Amino acid sequence: MTSFCLVVLVASIASSGVLLARAFGNEEYGDPPESIKATARHILVPSLEDANMVLDEIGKGETTFASLAGRYSTCPSTLSPGTMVKEFDEVVFSPKTRIGEVMGPVQTSFGYHLIVVDKRSGGSDWY
Repeated sequence: MTSFCLVVLVASIASSGVLLARAFGNEEYGDPPESIKATARHILVPSLEDANMVLDEIGKGETTFASLAGRYSTCPSTLSPGTMVKEFDEVVFSPKTRIGEVMGPVQTSFGYHLIVVDKRSGGSDWY
């Protein structure tokens, strides 16, 4: 019975080009992926133990994230859009990640990251 109902619904939508275009359009679902941007900082360390040590220092509130990055991070470069690994990207663009909050440790093939998202734009309805 469920299959029959689905076929009738699809047939009804298909009978009207306007309804079909609206049903499969993207206008109601937010910005296209290429318009979503973010600015993030991170500290890359080689081990989970190092990441937890840096998190402990962050928790003490005695120094800045930037200062700790200068002292501990092994990342030789800055981040550019489209150059992040999948695991990093998932945290930066997750609706669950709040701006300004330290996230991680996040394990990638490069090591462990502590990530702070400073800014996001686009994504309309999920930030």
